[in-house]
Amino acid sequence: MFQPKMIELEEQLICSKNHKSPIQMVLLDKNLKREERLLCAICLENFEGEAKIIGIKKVLQKIQDNQQKKVENIQKLINIDVDLVESFVSELKQLKSKIIQQFDELISYSSEWIQSLNNIGQYNSQYSFYEELEIVIKNNQMQNLFNEQSIIAQITKLNNQLYDKINMKLSALRDQVLYSQCDKALINLNQHHNMKLIDNSIIKAETCYAISFNQSGSLMISASNYDIIVWKFEKGKMNEITKISGHTQTISCLQFSQKSNSFVSAGFDNSIRCWNQINQKEWKSSQSYTQHTNCINCLILNQSENQLISGGRDKSIKIWKIDFTNNQLTYLYYLDKHTNNVYSLCFNQSEDTLVSCGDESIIIWKMDNLKKWQFGQVVTKSINEFGYRLCFINNDQFIQIAGNQISKDCISTFELKNEKYQENLSKELKLIKNDQTSDLNLFPIFHVRQNNLMIVKHKYYVYLIKISNEGQLKIITYIKFESNYIFGALSYDGRYLVIWEKVEQKFHIYELNNN
Repeated sequence: MFQPKMIELEEQLICSKNHKSPIQMVLLDKNLKREERLLCAICLENFEGEAKIIGIKKVLQKIQDNQQKKVENIQKLINIDVDLVESFVSELKQLKSKIIQQFDELISYSSEWIQSLNNIGQYNSQYSFYEELEIVIKNNQMQNLFNEQSIIAQITKLNNQLYDKINMKLSALRDQVLYSQCDKALINLNQHHNMKLIDNSIIKAETCYAISFNQSGSLMISASNYDIIVWKFEKGKMNEITKISGHTQTISCLQFSQKSNSFVSAGFDNSIRCWNQINQKEWKSSQSYTQHTNCINCLILNQSENQLISGGRDKSIKIWKIDFTNNQLTYLYYLDKHTNNVYSLCFNQSEDTLVSCGDESIIIWKMDNLKKWQFGQVVTKSINEFGYRLCFINNDQFIQIAGNQISKDCISTFELKNEKYQENLSKELKLIKNDQTSDLNLFPIFHVRQNNLMIVKHKYYVYLIKISNEGQLKIITYIKFESNYIFGALSYDGRYLVIWEKVEQKFHIYELNNN
């Protein structure tokens, strides 16, 4: 436990007259400064005034009590990271028995990490009597002031520095048997501060395959079997507003408008519906649009929100004109190059290119001069697996995640070169290996462009991934669940992630640190 440490010694406190008599009382007067508030025995003999005075011992005790509470809070923050680092050291020691020379240096770095974390705690436990007295007087009460975010920022900065330092040493050992245990312990060090679970108290047994936020993040919708629940969402807290009905089978997709509180839904009943807000608790459904002949897997809206594109298990992509004002869709035409389910769709930033996947092929579609989508190319790829999700990360680069049971378990990157999209194997990002289960679709990739961050689901895991300016991907942290039945959405500001998972049948709300 850290101990509060006052910068000045008690015997160094002197009155403004520089008398050599010990300080006995303190004047609680906002108009005075530092030593002017301190009264020794000589000062007291000549003191006249109406200001409230208090004994120095009592003031010191109250300040000490405040600092002790502050230290306890700092200790709680530090202990989380100390425990994780100690867990990491334990894994390293197991590996050290096989490769002692290489891991002696790693343990030294880790010990430095723990010491540096403790130094943060010790540094932030120091205080000045005069500064704390100023706070006491200005607030007119003895209270504990504790800047948690400042401590977290210091810890996060240190963790990032030591993470990179140690990870460089580990990179040469990735073929070792115990590497995966060390790697997991190291990644977990950053999880607490980058993706913090703030609530998991809301239980919903009904299947929730889809979640979506409105543009401001004040409303959230979630599927509940055949129904849709509308939630008020504020500071990471969900409160149910209403439940609305229309679909006749389980809902698979939800997509909020970013210009109004209207939204689109689709489901296993092969239908799409538009929903227009009537008042704070009512949404009106459009007619049921049933151009698809099987379940709908994905929906995307263009930025102008006048075009909707849907993909489904009928192997087709449908193009629609959408009118949120009049709450209606108009079917235009379809794209039919896929030979199996269509699982994912995405526009590039210019919205002149559309990419789709689902079966073992990735298909590029280009917008022609008449603003109609035309076949562009089938992308050659190194992995012959079903593609469950994809996303453009800039105008000319997209990623895809395949999901077979026996899989390469990675994120593949494709870039535009010589007017064709080609795979860049040097930018492939390996995910956690799992040959026990295949992936499930219906949890799209969420890309926060302003922060170059992505939320990517794969099998049992949800990853927070950073994108460099060169389009290189790096895992920041991940969350592991008990099954692959996990479905979620990220708020548009990238601050809150909401996930429903089937094992516990509850919502998990995470707050992301995007700094």
